[in-house]
Amino acid sequence: MKASQRKALKDDNPFVDVAAYLFLEDIADKQGASGMNNYLVSLATSLANSMPAEEYDTWDQFVDSLQKGESIITTFETIIMATSNCVVTTECPFEKGWQEYTKRIGSFSKIHYEVAEYYNATVKPGASDSQCIIHQTFRKAAAERIKVGGKVLRYAQVAAVSPGSNKTVAPDEWLPILLAKSGISHTMLNMILRNNACVWILYTE
Repeated sequence: MKASQRKALKDDNPFVDVAAYLFLEDIADKQGASGMNNYLVSLATSLANSMPAEEYDTWDQFVDSLQKGESIITTFETIIMATSNCVVTTECPFEKGWQEYTKRIGSFSKIHYEVAEYYNATVKPGASDSQCIIHQTFRKAAAERIKVGGKVLRYAQVAAVSPGSNKTVAPDEWLPILLAKSGISHTMLNMILRNNACVWILYTE
C-alpha cells in the first residue's frame, strides 16, 4: 500500500471516533452520569492547560488571531465573528464523530444527553450533549490562559445546536445580559442558529 493510501485510510478511518464514544459510555456504565461528567470536564481542562498561554496588546489583534484559528481557543473549530465579541462556530468539531457513531451504532446513546442534563444542573447551563461539555469546558479553561490588554479573557456560552439537532439556549434570566454583551438581538440569535452550531461570547472586564 502506498503512503498516500495509508494516509487516506487513517484520515477516513472512523474507528477512533466511534471507540471514543463507546469508551465514555463504559465510564457511565461504571460511574453514572456524574462520573462521565467529571471525566469530560477533567479531560477538557487538562487539554486547555497543556496549551501555551497567550497575550495580546489589543482586542483587534486578538480577534484577528481568533479568525485565523491561531488562538488556542479556536484551534479546534472554524468560526466567524457576528460582532467583535460574538463568536459563531459554523460546524461542531464533533460532527464527524457523531455521524460515524450514528451510522455504525445507531441512535446516539441517551447517556450522552443525560450527562448534559447533569452538567447543566451542577456546573452551568449550556450543554446539549456530552460533546458540548468537552467543548465548553475547553473554551472556559483556554480563555483563562489568554490575556488581552493585560486583562484575562472571559467566556460565556449563549446557545448550541448539537449534531443531533438538540438546541440549548442560555436560561431566560441570563439571556438578555449575554445578548447585550454579544451585540446581537434575540432575532439574530435565532437566525444564526438555523445554519450554525454554536454561539458564544468573549470579553474582558
